Amino acid sequence: MTNNSFSIRLREARLMMGLSMDKLVERTNGAITKQSISRYEKGIMRPKRGALQAIAKALNISEEYFEGTNLKIDMPMLRTTSNGKLSEDELQALEAKLSFWAEQYLAKEKEAGFPTRFKNPVKGTKVSTLEDAIHAADLLREKWHCGDGPIASILRLLERKGIMILAATLPDYVFGMSTWADKKHPLMVLDMRQKKTTVERLRFTAAHELAHLLLAFPVNAELDIEKRCNKFAGFFLFTRQALIEEMGGEKRDVLTLEEMIDLREVYGISIAAQVHAAWDIRMISREHYDWWFDEKIKKNRLEVGWGEYIFPETIGRERRMDVRIVNIEKNNLK
Repeated sequence: MTNNSFSIRLREARLMMGLSMDKLVERTNGAITKQSISRYEKGIMRPKRGALQAIAKALNISEEYFEGTNLKIDMPMLRTTSNGKLSEDELQALEAKLSFWAEQYLAKEKEAGFPTRFKNPVKGTKVSTLEDAIHAADLLREKWHCGDGPIASILRLLERKGIMILAATLPDYVFGMSTWADKKHPLMVLDMRQKKTTVERLRFTAAHELAHLLLAFPVNAELDIEKRCNKFAGFFLFTRQALIEEMGGEKRDVLTLEEMIDLREVYGISIAAQVHAAWDIRMISREHYDWWFDEKIKKNRLEVGWGEYIFPETIGRERRMDVRIVNIEKNNLK
């Protein structure tokens, strides 16, 4: 591993732990100086074995992490998910962050007695067309026993099913990414900052990344992969059958803002996504679809004043594991 790779891994690990250089020095009991840490992170020098052991212990991570051999993160999938928009340095930093977090997360699962063995219930399902995406969404809901109504919290659903979710700050043009660790642990990275995204956009992003993780995408399809993931996401959050029933039939001359606000507040899906879905199943005409985007949605992209999904989208599995571990340690001391 190059000095640059090591420096990135050290810096990301320190930041993931919320430690300043001074605090990291304290946690090594003075075995490493602040000047040395600064030089390590700048790639000027690398620590000797004893110093590396002290740093690994202070950060509660394996020495293998610094060599990039602790967990194999599927980097090509990260690149594909982001459409190649991340620079090499950004990708290396994200890979280091995921590797650090995933190792600690898996260790916590074991210690807390919360083991999960992820199984893809729709493995091999190929999506080339809109109909394929709708079928995949319905099939996954069936396998996961979701029914065809609203999914209250998609993030909690994904955590229950064994998908590891990391909340992290991503570049402005990236809302979420997904990949695999050691080809068996699904990872999802979401930028959950309220100043960047709405709860409906967060839910849609999670469903979009879920498609990347679970489905197969043949080449030379009529839709590109990102569009296929978008179609899956929309119909996973709001099924075709539910849309038809809520709208009172398969054909509508006009969609009103008031009824779509009501559905946004219940299903947690944006007005724009509802209009897309209505056109996808040809519930509305192309003219009405264009009118909605030209006259309404493009003028209010954040959909301010058009209702809000108030059920909180949060992640909590890791926090609960932390509490469980503390209780186990307390009981062991009795």
